[in-house]
This record gives sequence, structure tokens and C-alpha cells, in this order.
Amino acid sequence: SVSALGVVGTEAAFAGIDRQAMYRWFLSLKQDDGSFKVSPEGEADARAAYCVLSVASLLNMLTPELTRGCVDFLVSLQGFDGGLGGEPGNESHGGYTFCGVAALAILGELPALALPPLRRWLAARQMNFEGGFQGRTHKLVDSCYSFWLGAVFRILDGAEESGPTT
Repeated sequence: SVSALGVVGTEAAFAGIDRQAMYRWFLSLKQDDGSFKVSPEGEADARAAYCVLSVASLLNMLTPELTRGCVDFLVSLQGFDGGLGGEPGNESHGGYTFCGVAALAILGELPALALPPLRRWLAARQMNFEGGFQGRTHKLVDSCYSFWLGAVFRILDGAEESGPTT
């Protein structure tokens, strides 16, 4: 994967990637609303947006053509409770919240979200008895959400520490 090549961290590791083909493929997944499909026949959601933007960032391919409409799509995922769902109008979910927040961070657009309700929603996902995090309201704690939601706290804190990226 491109992320694994990023761990290697050398120009030679990235040399084998056909960037033009990758860019064309990303554009083939791009939807008019700024989202991306997970595959040519798949759904368009926060996961796909994060994956495309993450890889495009690693490959220095974040162009206006590729990112057009992405911020509006990602912001449309924020629900009344502050968390983000996979698609507009979906229930807030820890994994999708990570994908949406991380994608906006890549774009330098975290302030586009309503951040105080997001922080409240995140904090409310930690359960008193177990100490872990639930991914959705009224669901059981699951260890994976300690990663997803813990990472969102760190992304938000990192953005505040570094200030605007634009």
C-alpha cells in the first residue's frame, strides 16, 4: 500500500507508483457532491474520502480538481449531535467521525466543522464503568474505538497547537 511505502520514506519507495494512473483512478471515483466512491460500483462515504485524500496527500496530488467539493461533503456528514456519519443524514459513528475529521485535517479545513459539539460527542462516547469508548450512542464499548476516537482527540488538539494550516 502507499502508506507502507510512506513508512519506508524514500524516493525510491515511491518511484514504482504510476501517479498519473492513480490520479485518473481517483477522479473516476469522484462524485459531483465532492465525495468519492469506495470502488467503481461501490458506495460514496467518509471512508472513501479519507482514503483518497490521505493517499493523494502522500503522493503530493491534492489538486483543486481532486479536492473540489470535498469540504462541503465532509461537513455535511456532521449530525445534530456533533459526530459524523458515513453519509449525510446517517447516525454519528466513531469510525466515520475519524475519517471525516482526518480528511478535513489533511485539507487544512477543520474549522469548517462545529467543533464544540464534536468534542462533546467524542467525550460522551467514553463510558464510565468500562472506561473504554463506544462507537455510537447506546452501543457497547469496543476497543477499536479507543483508537478511532482517541485519534480524533489528538487530531483536534494538534490542529489547535499548530494553528491554521492555510
